[in-house]
Amino acid sequence: MSRLIVLSNRVKLPCHDPMAGGLAVALHNLLLCSSGIWMGWDGIILDTKGGKDSTNNSDLEFANNDFNSTYSKSPANTTDQTADSKITYLTTALTTSQYQQFYCGFANNVLWPLLHERADLISQAPQDYSGYQAVNLLFARQLKQVVQPDDVLWVHDYHFLSVAYHCRQLGMRNRIGFFLHIPFAPQAYWQQLKQSAELIKHLAHYDVLGVQTYRDKANSSLVFAHYLKDYLISDDYRQEKGAIDYKVINRLKNSQPQAVTTQANSAKTSRSAPLSLLLTIDSKSAAPHLLAINAYPIGVNVAKIQQQVSHLLSQTPCHSSNPIQKNNAIKSAAQQIIAVDRIDYSKGLLKRFSAYQSFLQQYPLYQNQLKLLQIACPSRLSLPVYQRLYDEVRQTVNEVNQQFIPSACAADSFIANDLKADAVEASHVETNHTGNPWQPITYNESVLSHAALMTVFSQSDVGWVNSLKDGMNLVAKEYIAAQNPDNPGVLLLSRYAGAAEQMRAAVIIDPQQPKSIIDGLRTALTMPLAERKTRYQLLLQGLQQDDLHSWQQRFLEDLYGQKQPIMRSQRFATEPLTDLPPLSYKHT
Repeated sequence: MSRLIVLSNRVKLPCHDPMAGGLAVALHNLLLCSSGIWMGWDGIILDTKGGKDSTNNSDLEFANNDFNSTYSKSPANTTDQTADSKITYLTTALTTSQYQQFYCGFANNVLWPLLHERADLISQAPQDYSGYQAVNLLFARQLKQVVQPDDVLWVHDYHFLSVAYHCRQLGMRNRIGFFLHIPFAPQAYWQQLKQSAELIKHLAHYDVLGVQTYRDKANSSLVFAHYLKDYLISDDYRQEKGAIDYKVINRLKNSQPQAVTTQANSAKTSRSAPLSLLLTIDSKSAAPHLLAINAYPIGVNVAKIQQQVSHLLSQTPCHSSNPIQKNNAIKSAAQQIIAVDRIDYSKGLLKRFSAYQSFLQQYPLYQNQLKLLQIACPSRLSLPVYQRLYDEVRQTVNEVNQQFIPSACAADSFIANDLKADAVEASHVETNHTGNPWQPITYNESVLSHAALMTVFSQSDVGWVNSLKDGMNLVAKEYIAAQNPDNPGVLLLSRYAGAAEQMRAAVIIDPQQPKSIIDGLRTALTMPLAERKTRYQLLLQGLQQDDLHSWQQRFLEDLYGQKQPIMRSQRFATEPLTDLPPLSYKHT
């Protein structure tokens, strides 16, 4: 019987620790609903000595053996039994050099900034690319050890662009799909990287390539057509089997939402058939290879989030200090904004703090009333660019707070912001009630359980996503899913987040334009109840249409060739919350 084998950079092994990131949550949900194998890195870095910590052939053999020998250090043979489903975990450690060259080096110092259109931040050491390819080959060899002829493989994210190529070189003919969770950059950015031609050819060895948005689909189709023009079958054959429709690509490419605050007309998103490329890329086979490219926007488990906050619906609405009763009523200035981000230059944190500071200056009515709760998760601090950003974020928060709070409290303003995780759940309660002075930004780096985070979302008047570039941003979707239908909050959403392509009933802003942010924030804070309800219903309809199950089902149907249903939607929607360990958004 065919098995689903999932490969991702990090694997969340069964334990009681919080689950790391939206990707881990999505894959855990996927594999719970079907017997499958989850393979990847266990987070362990082996401090090799005696000259073995280099990415050469001997090191490859050493790391390859580690796949079998480190089960005692991380429970790689552990199976997670949940009801009638089972997950088998297969993990491996990385050597120090592999971690530095593959993860820190090419993946996060080259591919991450490239795909987020920050070519100015690309930093590549001489051995980084060879280290990246070595680890991709390592995991291809490990897949070869466990794969059976009928198994289907689903590879995730920018860490593994070349895995399918190495699998084909090892003789594997299984169906292999790839999903990119971050943006797919336009051709101009790929042309700034000397390894792009080889990487795109490696990507072409997948059978299905999934991206988050239709703009990403357009970008990837044009990039593939450019770099693979010598491998495309003749035009006549492509016209017969499915040629690239460049009119469709250009239309998709220009579909970026504009910065508007008017109500959207529809929550629905159109779906299109995959764009197909017929290629002669496999030197070991005379048969042409068909690559399907399509957008599969990832969603959230709406039913589960609503279940997590259902106990709050019977309580008095607490988005603001005064309950809202009339549809045309405007909220008071005493409101709470929630923002949840990894500390990354793609998230627009510094631009958020600057615009928020300007907003309070422009609208002094909100001083001593409005609160911004910023949950910020440090990550990749071993990379200098992230350490610098981390320091700058903390310094900026402190400076904004010092500007607006009494001078007697300024020296301790940042210390007061470091809340414990159990305090955040009640953070909507006004600080004046506890005797603490008002401060504009409450800054928190604690790891919250998923249930606690959904509670904070439900109790916040505005959810603020300020991304400068984002593949999707599930925080935006989770915020809406957690809202009280009778008194919903407002989503303030960056036009540069992939979610903006679907969630057009949000208040769309341009984080590159301070005035756009300030105007959008003012719109969100003064929006009447009737309009908030209308926007919420449109957004919720979209979330329910394109939820997490829909994302999984659509991709796997294309990957399996629509031979069989992959999951049972009934179980997915009603799975008890106790089946899952606590979840959070902290990841590396």
